[in-house]
Amino acid sequence: MWSVYAPSFLLAMGQGLLLPVLPLYARETFGAGDLLVGLAVSARHFGTMGFDVPAGVLIGRFGLNKTMIAGVILFTVSSFFAALSANFTMLILSRFLAGMSFALWSISRHSYIAAVIPNEQRGKALALFGGLSRTATIIGPLLGGVLAEFVSIRSPFFIQALISLITLVLILKTTRNFELTIPDKKRKFIDEFTYTFSKHKKVYLTTGIAAVALQFLRASREFFIPIWGDNIDLRKDEIGYIVTLSHVVDTIMFPISGYVMDRFGRKFTGVPTYIILGLSLMLMGTVANPLPYLNSYNTLLLSALLAGLGNGLSSGLVITLGADLSPKKNPASFLGIWRLISDAGGASGPAFIGVVANVFSLGLASLSSGFVAIVGVVFLGFLSKETLIKKKSK
Repeated sequence: MWSVYAPSFLLAMGQGLLLPVLPLYARETFGAGDLLVGLAVSARHFGTMGFDVPAGVLIGRFGLNKTMIAGVILFTVSSFFAALSANFTMLILSRFLAGMSFALWSISRHSYIAAVIPNEQRGKALALFGGLSRTATIIGPLLGGVLAEFVSIRSPFFIQALISLITLVLILKTTRNFELTIPDKKRKFIDEFTYTFSKHKKVYLTTGIAAVALQFLRASREFFIPIWGDNIDLRKDEIGYIVTLSHVVDTIMFPISGYVMDRFGRKFTGVPTYIILGLSLMLMGTVANPLPYLNSYNTLLLSALLAGLGNGLSSGLVITLGADLSPKKNPASFLGIWRLISDAGGASGPAFIGVVANVFSLGLASLSSGFVAIVGVVFLGFLSKETLIKKKSK
């Protein structure tokens, strides 16, 4: 609880501060257009993606405790760097650093959970893990939007750094050096990567692609709600309220997600998630021309709530699938590549949307991104095996 769950709650709250703020910070402070705003949102995901595999190797070499601490320190530095950014390039670099820190932190926790929690209990345990993070992101966007509106647009970044420092103190006081099987240190980095990928290639190219689609849809939600809110002239705190309500719906779904994953299987939450998230993103494309009997605000709110419902159904799904599929001995190397593949969706989502919005329109970007859900349904529903191992009755 104190070494993994509580620090995760705090860092998730810190990350949530920027959900309604970052796109507006890039647009207002540095005059970024939709394409560059998409790049700013994607930068953290690119940083995570680029450091996923090295993080997995470093965990095997130095242990979970050291890499976890290093991740939190780097996150603190990136928050200050973002707050003090003098130009758009500095902002991008700070978000890239935040992504690197997230790779170290998240894979450390994921490896520990994969090693100690049995298959038939992972759904509930990791849904709780996702639920706590989602609870934190209820507080984060609300606080971030209020700070940006009534203090300054940079203030959420400073508060994020403060939360990260508190998390660091908590970790230093509570963590132990969790033991995992350490791989052969004589094996070179590239050799370990190629060995792990070739051994699990089928999994990466089926279930991994399904994870990419889900992360794409999740990251798209981060982009669309603030940008559409700004386009219909909502205040920053109003955007924060919508993001918060979306995460409230998201959060209350985690007990259902955990129960269904452990009772019926992982696909029973994954497939409905793709369908609902895809529909919500397509609905956001109608905000400029709202639905009958609804104004633009209510259409955006409805689509945000629907996105929260869909995403809440998948609470803990990606990390549960990764834990199910990882080898019992030394899961870190497998999970490093797993996170690299799944994080590609988070990185590509806002960047792809930014390109489409820049070349065509934001409405078309909303509609087209919804079709990624079809890819997720195909790869998870039809091409991936069910990873829940049900105990045989005596």
